[in-house]
Parts: sequence; C-alpha cells; structure tokens
Amino acid sequence: MPNQPEYEQRERIELPPEIVRVYRHITGEYADSYVDEFLVSRLGKIIDNREANEDEVREAMEDPYLALRVFFGHYAFARRGKDRDDLSADSQKALELSLQGGSFESVLAQEDGEAIWTAFEEVTQERKKKSNEVQNRGTLQGMLELCQEIYDLDPTASLATWIVNGVAQSGRLEPQFERIVDIRGIGPKSTSTFLRDIVYLFGLERNVHPADRIYYLPVDRWTRMIAPYIVPEDNITKAADWVLAGKIGKYARIARVSMLRFNMGLVYFGQRVVREPGNFEEAIRNLAFRK
Repeated sequence: MPNQPEYEQRERIELPPEIVRVYRHITGEYADSYVDEFLVSRLGKIIDNREANEDEVREAMEDPYLALRVFFGHYAFARRGKDRDDLSADSQKALELSLQGGSFESVLAQEDGEAIWTAFEEVTQERKKKSNEVQNRGTLQGMLELCQEIYDLDPTASLATWIVNGVAQSGRLEPQFERIVDIRGIGPKSTSTFLRDIVYLFGLERNVHPADRIYYLPVDRWTRMIAPYIVPEDNITKAADWVLAGKIGKYARIARVSMLRFNMGLVYFGQRVVREPGNFEEAIRNLAFRK
C-alpha cells in the first residue's frame, strides 16, 4: 500500500506502553481541543465568522485576502510577546486600509508591497504609537510581496493554496518554508506553525514527502520538555530543533499516531493542562499511566 501514511505502517521497534499512552492521549483528546479552541475558533474570529466550523475556515483560507489577513492576525506576530495583540490588530487594519476602497486584486497587481506599510504607518499614527519600521516593515511588506508573487503565478491562489498546490505537485514543503522564513521578521517556528495548520486543514499529511515533514513540526519549550519522556535515546534534549522534530516524528510513527496531531495536541497540553514548567513531570506521569 504505497499511499499508506507512515504512522499506519508496522514498525519493528516496540515502545514501552506508557510512552505509547502519552503519544495516543496527546494525539487524541488534546489535538481535538487544539483544533477546536486554538485553530478553528481563533481563525474564525479573524475571518469575522465566530461560529465558523472547520470547513468554513478551510474555505476562507482559499481566499487570497482572507488568507493573508489570517497570517497577520494569528501567525506573523505570535512571538512578539506583549505587543503581539496590538501588532496583529494593527496589521489587519492596515491590510484593509491598503485596499483604499478597491479590490485586493488591484493591490496584488502592484509592483511592490509598499501600500501596506504606508497604511500601517497611518494606523499606528492614529493610535499614537510608533510604527517601528526596523522590526515591522519587513514582515508586512514582505508577506504582501509574497502574495504578489503568488498572484503573478496564479491569480486565484492564496497563501494557503500555494502550499496545497506545491504539495500536490511535488510532495515538498521545503521551498515554501524557505521562501517564508526568507522574509525579515518571520521566524522558522511561526512558519512551521502556519504550515502545520494548513497541512491539517487541507488534509495533506499523507501527501507530504517524509523528508519534508520536519518543516511543519515547530519545536517549542513543551517539545523539549517532553522529549526525554517519549524519545528513548540519549542526549535528546541537546538535539537541534530539526533533529528533535525528526526523532519525535519517528517515534510517533512507531506509536502509530499522527505526528502532526501530536504536535498540535502538545501545544494544548502544555498551555492548558501543564501551564507552568514546574508542573510538567507530574502531568506527564499522570498521562503515561492513564488508561
């Protein structure tokens, strides 16, 4: 069965049952909670549909304007600390303002993305805040210019469908990952988080080449904290992010679970169940011995 996802294939290595339970609990109930609370609910608010279901969010991500709005609202500034909410709101307002009453297609047809930076400066000036050009211009203008590149190749494509089409054509994610992280201010973790959520929403997991699956597995502090409990190898806590992502992917396959859903579920488990690093060991042991 050549199209069978790797986590459904049999592996010769056997994991202790407590490790398997951790993988399965996080991939099950906590991944479901991530999808409901962290993905569909939050993206629904950004697309002005608070009651949106998963299908409606996916449909919205096929729209070039809404996909960029979602990227600014949920991903671009997620790691900016206390300023992220303001930056997310201001960037969405700037995107709307950049239309100047016209269509998004007219903005995409422009030679560069300066329109959104000009609009962002207006928004921040109205709020009596600094636009912080050094930190913010690259992200805003760079992402719009990426959308302009996509528009030149396919006027119907969005940020999301650009990824979907790339996977359909080659099974690869590395080109899209590298193009996004090349934009000043967009880091690998935010990019991987975006790719992961798109892969999930569009059901692409089994279509991504195994070598490229590390690109949709962001490694955060919860990933590093859980690694010694679920990866039975020495010195795993010292591994580089891409190595750690690959190792967890390997053992997720052995546990016969989706590595993508495990990654999502771990975010929910860390933020909503563990909450503080000092609680982690007890929380993971409870999980390991829960039937």
